[in-house]
Amino acid sequence: MRCPVCRAENDKGPNCRRCRADLGSIFALEEQWQRALNATYQSLADGQFRRARALAEGAQALHNDAKARRLAAMSALLTRDFASARRIYKSLDK
Repeated sequence: MRCPVCRAENDKGPNCRRCRADLGSIFALEEQWQRALNATYQSLADGQFRRARALAEGAQALHNDAKARRLAAMSALLTRDFASARRIYKSLDK
């Protein structure tokens, strides 16, 4: 994770290794995002596609990266919402 204050890379928290900025909230948000991704994967494995879609959308709201968008697109496909899946898939190029 890159510190928003000094741009230093940080693997451990809660303070930046260089400028000592408090990154606790950012680390907590990152952990919440990772839990949402893991829950999405588990729901997909369990065949709970609607739940997986809701979790993927929540993960995407926390951190809108390519991984979260791919999960959201896959979940939309599995719930047969092809228009949303296409829209999300197209956003992967951005």
